[in-house]
Amino acid sequence: MRKCRYCRVEIPKAKDSTGYQRAGYCDVNCMADYGHAKALAKIEKAKRVELRQAKERIKPKSEHARELQTLVNKYVRLRDKGKPCISCDKLDDGSHQRHASHYRSVGACSSLRFNTLNIHASCAQCNSHKSGNILEYRIRLIRMFGEAFVDRLECAPKSQAYSLNWIGRAKTIFRKRCKTLERRI
Repeated sequence: MRKCRYCRVEIPKAKDSTGYQRAGYCDVNCMADYGHAKALAKIEKAKRVELRQAKERIKPKSEHARELQTLVNKYVRLRDKGKPCISCDKLDDGSHQRHASHYRSVGACSSLRFNTLNIHASCAQCNSHKSGNILEYRIRLIRMFGEAFVDRLECAPKSQAYSLNWIGRAKTIFRKRCKTLERRI
């Protein structure tokens, strides 16, 4: 036996069922109430979307940059999952926290802040307590990419201003990349 779409009461079977019974409602009032509830839900959803967009518009650029940095760090940790620490070769066995460590720090070289070639997964010990363990980090970068690559990183311009449009596009790209990597893992 079918149940009413709105009140979930069982609808008796009748040979000469009316239009509202064929549509899945027990009476006309339930059909009208269901339509009204659907319309209210649609209006509420539109209000939530509008509010979310308004909050995005008034958010300062620094907040957008912070969100992008979080996404980039998440992407790097997912990309390097299972690889050892870039600085000390400590294995990623899940027993310790992993950080996204910048070879050139954000404060020293903001132009490489979101560059994934400048960021690699490291253990919390190296990144937080040894300030990135930069000497070992450099040795391993040279081993991985070569001396010319590391020289380019070290000679990169110190600062760069990112536009809000660039940050927004980058956030979209890194969200997609993170979802893709999460599905693979």
